[in-house]
Amino acid sequence: MSSDRPILHIVPSEPWGGIQALVPMLAREQVAQGRQVTLLCLGRGARVRTVATDYGLGDVTSSISGALAPLRLLLTLFGARGAIIHTHCEPIWAASLIALSGTSRWIEHAHVYPDDELTWKKRLSRRLQRFAARHIAISHSIGRAVIASGIARADTLDVVYNGVAGGKVAESSDRRAADGLTVGFIGRVVAEKGIFDFLDLAATLAPDPRMAFAVYGDGTDLAAARARAVALGIADRVVFHGYVEDIAAAWDTLDLVAIFSHREPFGLVFLEAVQRGVPSISYENDSGGSEVAAVLQSAYRVPPGDVAAAAGIVRDLADASADPAEALALDRATLVARFDIATMARGVDAVYRRLDHTQRPADAAAVSGTSQ
Repeated sequence: MSSDRPILHIVPSEPWGGIQALVPMLAREQVAQGRQVTLLCLGRGARVRTVATDYGLGDVTSSISGALAPLRLLLTLFGARGAIIHTHCEPIWAASLIALSGTSRWIEHAHVYPDDELTWKKRLSRRLQRFAARHIAISHSIGRAVIASGIARADTLDVVYNGVAGGKVAESSDRRAADGLTVGFIGRVVAEKGIFDFLDLAATLAPDPRMAFAVYGDGTDLAAARARAVALGIADRVVFHGYVEDIAAAWDTLDLVAIFSHREPFGLVFLEAVQRGVPSISYENDSGGSEVAAVLQSAYRVPPGDVAAAAGIVRDLADASADPAEALALDRATLVARFDIATMARGVDAVYRRLDHTQRPADAAAVSGTSQ
């Protein structure tokens, strides 16, 4: 049965983000459950290998890059006959080879929304992904978008929420009385993650001397974000830390995290915030991130683009008229019940078990004569 087969996870090394941290975490949990797992990184993948090694997966993690990468991937796929091929945002060349290999046990894990701009590459990518036997979406919002795009059918798609590692969570600290309130941005510094909305919030709150602002992360819009801070006159109030290895220490400097993503696929950062005892503020919209935030008591939400409403919530926290401690305590219980990595692994395993009873969409189309 597919639930007992070896698993080959394929993950790109760039752009660095939550996927590269999540997949090794999932692989570690699968190994703990007795599964045979291999992790293959497309690209040099130094960061992915570091994370995997920290999780005790160094011996089963490898990377391929350079001109021979396609050949090496093809050899890996033929050598993994019978294994479950579990891919995560693989590039077109890799999807082409996976489809060419003829595997009937390909699971495509949808971590992001299908691109609205349909270039020929995007069209080709969608066609290739239809060869997967089953699809996993990380949120119902993603699932609806994947089905609407024609990549997957409703009967071959499963929604499995992402998970975070269990263990002791940080207690909410009372830093506000002594140090004011620090509002932070954590993640890729790109427009779609809301970095410029964060800076607009900082500009609105900057006249209040109790407020401090921090940005942890790097990305293609980092230089533009620095320039925006200068233009808004808040360059001396916002600290850009860049990429940091010790993310736990970064969380410990924050009293509130702003997650103004325009279309967050899931939002692991919401769960990480709960783990670190930090409330969050975000936009209420039709996204996976908002879907997750809706079940968290410490996740404050405002209408998209309503910086004034967000600033009001921040001021309430600074005035101590809003205390997130009780909400965070409730959310920790929610985290254990719905969003830990063991729950995610069980959900993924349930998808694996369905593989042996699933006809690939591409095969079904060939039989019925319908077009893809």
